[in-house]
Amino acid sequence: MKTGFFEEFPEVKSSTRLNSFLLLIFLMGFDCLLSQVEGFIIDYNFILFNFLLLIGIFAPKYLHKIAESKLLNKE
Repeated sequence: MKTGFFEEFPEVKSSTRLNSFLLLIFLMGFDCLLSQVEGFIIDYNFILFNFLLLIGIFAPKYLHKIAESKLLNKE
């Protein structure tokens, strides 16, 4: 059986993946709305802010996976 987009394993839904996807969509929408503001300039601070938000959204999931795999391999 094939694993779906928001599934951890077949038939096991992952709310973390759904939340990460929704936060990514929100960030993209927020950036689009912000870019429509008159006088807005995409500068170093804006790019750094977006980069840090994306790291904050996606890094914990993968750090958890790494830690989980290390603990499972030691047992």
